[in-house]
Amino acid sequence: MPRLWLHDAVLVDPEAPTEAPGALLLEDDRIAARLGPAEPAPAGAEAISLHGARLAPGFVDLHFHGELAACDLDDAVGALRRASSYLARHGVTAFLATTVAWPASELRLRIERIASALAQSDWPGAVPIGIHLEGPWIRPEAAGAQPPGGIRPYDPAEGAAIFDRAGSALRLVTLAPELPGARRLEADLAHRGVAIAVGHTLANDADLRASVANGACHATHLFNAMGSRHHREPAPAARADGFAALVLEEERLGCDVIADGAHVHPDWLRLAARTKRSRLILISDRIDVPQAASATPAWLAADRLTSDGVAWRLPDGRLAGSLLTLDAAIRNVASWNVMRSHDAVAACTLRPARLLGVEHAHGTLRAGARADLVALSDAGDVAATWVGGREVFRATPR
Repeated sequence: MPRLWLHDAVLVDPEAPTEAPGALLLEDDRIAARLGPAEPAPAGAEAISLHGARLAPGFVDLHFHGELAACDLDDAVGALRRASSYLARHGVTAFLATTVAWPASELRLRIERIASALAQSDWPGAVPIGIHLEGPWIRPEAAGAQPPGGIRPYDPAEGAAIFDRAGSALRLVTLAPELPGARRLEADLAHRGVAIAVGHTLANDADLRASVANGACHATHLFNAMGSRHHREPAPAARADGFAALVLEEERLGCDVIADGAHVHPDWLRLAARTKRSRLILISDRIDVPQAASATPAWLAADRLTSDGVAWRLPDGRLAGSLLTLDAAIRNVASWNVMRSHDAVAACTLRPARLLGVEHAHGTLRAGARADLVALSDAGDVAATWVGGREVFRATPR
């Protein structure tokens, strides 16, 4: 792979207080050096002018279902490869393949297929760097659109079988703190070095504090599947209530949000941004209904879902997933004055990488990190994406 000199750029460094002109030298799949705007071209490097575009680390999506929620059992590789190509067009260079609450036998088989697929190395775009297990150990009354037949208490024997099949690919698990067996589940996850998130829950303060004491460090899609409804309306003078309020008050917890305008009103997003600051992460929680699946499950059948282009809804009006992309999320929160665009980039790059413990390689512009990068126009649109130093998307030809 040739040396690349990406110059005439504005570097959006999530570890710096402001954006600044500069350039990056890429060698093989890594960032070799960060250079000043006036420094000459490095010897032997191919020069690529970004014409003043903003150059940031590639986005990291912690919560992306794509087609995995409903594709055929043997199509995990195909679903992930299609996601890989699609996500790169939206600046995502790494993502977690996110599951749903499948029944026990199906969950084991699907985890096995996904973990095997993740072992591939020739992804066309974004790289799936692990698995996010969302369910089955969640509260049935806060299931959202999760398949109700797969929700269950934690069984250590089943957990061990799932975790062994996932191996090191398992990066994040969302669970309900009040679930029977939750303390044992948290201990098992902590032993394996898996990040623990609370979500799909109606837990009380004691449950949450016990979970945090046992290793929980994050909350999944704050405000959603947490019991209250007013988070889709403008924020009143009063504070948030229920489990979301507990998360906001718990300083040891970070959280993520779906900034599509349907799942959470911008007023509540501003409250979360002010409260959680550098621990707030943007996710997509995107679901794509596969058109070619031979037997799409009833709970996610295409003929039961409607979309307004922003989110999926079930016939009773319940939200069933987002159609969001992270580049759109950044544009949204900036236009709604939730956070500055620079902070929004950090919420899609360094912050999720830190949660997963991979900030040495992802979500950063440090020398030695993977050359996973995205160039953004002034309007926040993705102009180009590089994964491991290889250009995998460009909006217009050079």
